[in-house]
Amino acid sequence: MLKAQVIDGTTRLVGLLGYPVAHSLSPYIHNHAFRSLSLPFAYVPIDVKPEGLADAVAALKSLSFAGANVTIPHKQAVVKLCDEVSQLSKLTGTVNTVYFRDGRLCGTTTDAEGFYRALAWMKHDARGGRIVILGNGGVARTLAFALAHDRLPESLTIAGRNEQKASALARDVRDGTGLHAASATLDSAGLSRYLAECTLVVNCTSVGMHPDVDASPLDGKDLHKGMTVFDTVYNPAQTRLLLHARKAGCVCQNGLRMLLYQALASFKYWTGVDAPESLFAIDELQSIVSG
Repeated sequence: MLKAQVIDGTTRLVGLLGYPVAHSLSPYIHNHAFRSLSLPFAYVPIDVKPEGLADAVAALKSLSFAGANVTIPHKQAVVKLCDEVSQLSKLTGTVNTVYFRDGRLCGTTTDAEGFYRALAWMKHDARGGRIVILGNGGVARTLAFALAHDRLPESLTIAGRNEQKASALARDVRDGTGLHAASATLDSAGLSRYLAECTLVVNCTSVGMHPDVDASPLDGKDLHKGMTVFDTVYNPAQTRLLLHARKAGCVCQNGLRMLLYQALASFKYWTGVDAPESLFAIDELQSIVSG
């Protein structure tokens, strides 16, 4: 069972900066780990509109927070508010975790680590793959840059609803890593050609997320056996995209394990402690999401 956190005068706070944040599972994950490991921390979601982000980040130091997670829509904007960022965040232009070191606010991203660990759990080897990323926001940017920097894919395609944004991200990846990245729109014939040879599709859009559960960034016609489909959405547990994928014989996973693994990586930045995965039952976490 997930355990609640006890808060007293010794407790240090960790936050989640996003807009909105009411749906987030992160407070359940972190507060359960804090309590289970008897660590004097508590995790609180903080709803921050874009125009209030700078004030919210400044308040973290004023209120002696240990750090925070950063989520939609702030992952790129927060970079310039950090005193220093990791090499990966310099490359991706995104931050999902901030923490303090010698009074300086440091930023990094644990999304790529969470993604890689989730792929490893499902025994998918991305090396030499033909990878299509759906989306052009913060998560898409982070994963595209990480995959390209690590030279994992044989080919990489960025597909989005907005042609200019998808093309710009592909160009940034090429310029930043030297790996060629193509671009396409979600409804283009060109995307169908890329998907025909694709070994891994990663949905980084919010399409299909609760409450818009009947939507999918792709229909079933371009999905095929031999393709792995990874949907970063975890509410609902089976999105319309994953339903199409399973019918097509694809190996599938939603974003819950990625969320857990990136959370455990962030946890260590704030506490210095490795929280074991064994503290959590995925089915229990999914049941909290599903209500």
